[in-house]
Amino acid sequence: MKKVFIIHGWTYSLDKWSVFCAELRKHNIEPVQLRVPGLTDDSDKVWDIDGYIEWLNKQLSGQKSPTVIGHSNGGRIALSFAQKYPNRIGQLILIDSAGIAHTERRSLLKLKTLKFLSKIGKLFSYIPPLKKVFYKLIGAKDYYNAPPNMKRTMQNMLQADQLLDLSLINLPVTIIWGREDTITPLKEAQLMHKSIASSDLYIIDDARHSPFFSHPEKTASIVVKVLGR
Repeated sequence: MKKVFIIHGWTYSLDKWSVFCAELRKHNIEPVQLRVPGLTDDSDKVWDIDGYIEWLNKQLSGQKSPTVIGHSNGGRIALSFAQKYPNRIGQLILIDSAGIAHTERRSLLKLKTLKFLSKIGKLFSYIPPLKKVFYKLIGAKDYYNAPPNMKRTMQNMLQADQLLDLSLINLPVTIIWGREDTITPLKEAQLMHKSIASSDLYIIDDARHSPFFSHPEKTASIVVKVLGR
């Protein structure tokens, strides 16, 4: 039975992956869902990309040319790992992955805002409804829900994108994307595809940021096709 190692995105539950994983098992593919420290695995530590790279290195210890699936922040971790350890992964499957460095004014403003909020968060704690609305307005719901160590971790992850050079990724990469994704828009998938020479791009119509959840059969069928080559 073939194995695939899945690195989930910024979530505290693996529930949304259940149908997708069941679809893979129907095709004799065993999904190994890795629990990311600070998210689905408890950790009080503030993580940076180097820490996650070495965490993944331990998770894949003893595996020969494994296939890795990375969603959103999990894709960012997998890409950074592949850049540092180019011979450790056999093939990489990205699902609506993070990792594109944002230089436009809005994204830089968001990062600066998150840093600022981490310093004045106590002021908002006196007015919880206002705090929740404000975070929603700036598109930082995950940041609002995160404990203090993971707020700092999220800042580190955004900064890590500046260190990622996609042109250095030299292994087979399959990029799967929801056409209606507003968190990591389709243009980011197209840029990844253009930057990674050995990549293929599959677009799932009507899907947003988590096609493995909204379109599990379709997403799984792409994975099965890729692994059957």
